[in-house]
Amino acid sequence: MPTVPIDFTSLPKTELHMHLEGSIPVEALFALVKKHDRLDEAPTIEHVRKRYEFDDFSHFLEVYKWTVSFLKTADDYEFVAYEVAKTLVAQNVLFAEIMVGLGNSVAIGKHDPVEIVRAAWRGFKAAEVQHGIKIRIQIATGRDHGAEFSLARLKDIEPLLNEVDICAFNMGGSEHVHPLPQFKAVFKRAHDMGLRVSVHAGEVSGPQDIYDALDLNPQRIGHGIRAALDPTLMDELKQRDIALEVCPVSNECTGAVNRLADHPLPRLLAAGVPLTLSSDDPAMFHTSVTREYEVAHEVLGVPTRKLIKVAREGFKRGFMDETLRTELLAKFDSEARKWCDTRRITYPE
Repeated sequence: MPTVPIDFTSLPKTELHMHLEGSIPVEALFALVKKHDRLDEAPTIEHVRKRYEFDDFSHFLEVYKWTVSFLKTADDYEFVAYEVAKTLVAQNVLFAEIMVGLGNSVAIGKHDPVEIVRAAWRGFKAAEVQHGIKIRIQIATGRDHGAEFSLARLKDIEPLLNEVDICAFNMGGSEHVHPLPQFKAVFKRAHDMGLRVSVHAGEVSGPQDIYDALDLNPQRIGHGIRAALDPTLMDELKQRDIALEVCPVSNECTGAVNRLADHPLPRLLAAGVPLTLSSDDPAMFHTSVTREYEVAHEVLGVPTRKLIKVAREGFKRGFMDETLRTELLAKFDSEARKWCDTRRITYPE
């Protein structure tokens, strides 16, 4: 049942499932349109905003590739990384993991993956210095590019591990066309490099994709909402303590669910599946991590106190060192208690 709206902006949060290329604010993308003399494609910022509207998942992928085509230089990556970080600061996100895609940017854009990662890191570090937000990079590839491509990208970025805070390896892409067992060697390599692992699975396909993901020994699973169809799988996720990164608005936009009201988030929570809330590609899906909390509350009826626990779970699940985790959990508890007090909500223990 829909509930009374609450503004979750100032509640301290994490953002653990966010693609850099899908998060570029329209103002920043329009700046790149002008920089690269492509005003014939989008002469005003309103044209850019309309480009962020799409009919189906295939159209979304076209728009995604169009957006990536404006990231032509290392400076472009540094610029958008900083601008994306600012959108998180405005929502009181204290810790974020942002996926830097080495799929289309390398295969289509022909960019040097090392320079991409270094440039994005400069932008994130500038945001940390100026605003205090802690950001880590996930290296992301896609199933569509094949196992050898992903292995090559892991080899590319290995020398950066002592230079850049790369916290994890992630993989997205077509679930139906490229089953995860094809990529066992890739994930083994990521583990051997000391990276944590998350993997997109069970977003649009069935529970089997999530079972396949579990064979790769991930610490988290991106989306994973099809687990709600399988009580045994939900119990396994709970027993193995593997959290889902749930992105409700994205799931509606891509057709993973027909409408937000049908989203299985309440079922997953009721089953005790560990999970966090994230925004995926917020610029393209016209959302934010704050809006994801609002949707969970107002559309899906998740109680506020439960959402405070979900927010805290993000700090427990983030790929960070234990010193930082302790610091951020203490900060969360302090700020979230004050947030609750001003709204006459009992802080959940």
